[in-house]
Amino acid sequence: MTLDELREFFDETDKLLLTTHESPDGDGLGAEYALCSSLLDIGKDVIILNSDPASSKYTFFDQKNLIKDIGSVGGFPADLAERTLVILDTDPTNIGSASQTLLNTCRDVIVIDHHSSKVQIKYRGWLRHESSSTCELIFRLLEAMRLGFKRDVAIALYTGIVYDTGSFIYPKTQARTFRIAETLVSSGAVPNEIFTHLFESKSTGALMLQSLVTSTMMLWEDDRAAIQIMPRETLFASGAEYDEAQEIVNIPLQCAKVRVSIFFKENEEGVRRCSIRSKGEVDCAAVCHLFGGGGHKTAAGFRFDKPFADIQDEVLDEIRPYLT
Repeated sequence: MTLDELREFFDETDKLLLTTHESPDGDGLGAEYALCSSLLDIGKDVIILNSDPASSKYTFFDQKNLIKDIGSVGGFPADLAERTLVILDTDPTNIGSASQTLLNTCRDVIVIDHHSSKVQIKYRGWLRHESSSTCELIFRLLEAMRLGFKRDVAIALYTGIVYDTGSFIYPKTQARTFRIAETLVSSGAVPNEIFTHLFESKSTGALMLQSLVTSTMMLWEDDRAAIQIMPRETLFASGAEYDEAQEIVNIPLQCAKVRVSIFFKENEEGVRRCSIRSKGEVDCAAVCHLFGGGGHKTAAGFRFDKPFADIQDEVLDEIRPYLT
């Protein structure tokens, strides 16, 4: 779809359900809040329903209490079959436990995403892999629809852009990204307040978790690859929430010699995921695609079931050629 085709679609469609990926982050949540709030203001019937709950650190921009998950509402709406499903910031394979019901029941499916997908998406969508974030795409859509940017929308979009650009430093950050940020700040987003909510509101448990996880760090490939491991016992011992582990993967990249950081982690329920970050030499998305995941060249991830030692060896085998 082109941007004009997407604009026409939203002009003509009245009943929608928005969702994003499992373990939703600032970009996915910011995009769905901004789109939902803006469409509600012009009389559309729109709801947000995610498989997983959002972290409490994102509640500051949910000023209309729009972001819901299946657990919080107790199930799916009775009129699900009348709604068009809009998947934001991911492909349809990664929307979590609600995927089968949503994909099989909703009357239509649209995908809006900026990731390099591991699968060929069979649904219509607006896919722009060169964009910094899905929030940047939603900004462009709302601009094309001439809806303007109320303060709550500006805050949500700015939050997502800051989150997915690493505070405007990741490779997909472009001149356009800064122009969009200027508009959002002019519309009421306050940069230092948003930064505080995102990066300076950690619990004491999060500090303990960081200490425990970094103590597991191992360096490989002449110190160019760093590996950290967080079994759920470590999470329990720290008293932190699982979401508070998200930024730990970036810590090893502060070292000049480390080119890639690999973080194996396990949540409270025993679900295991790997996050990979690099300085550019290692194509994180390509590596993660091999394990059924996806993402960007410098930031990607996947889910796994194997023991930590086994998956560690397999990932190192795939990363080694990039570092030789």
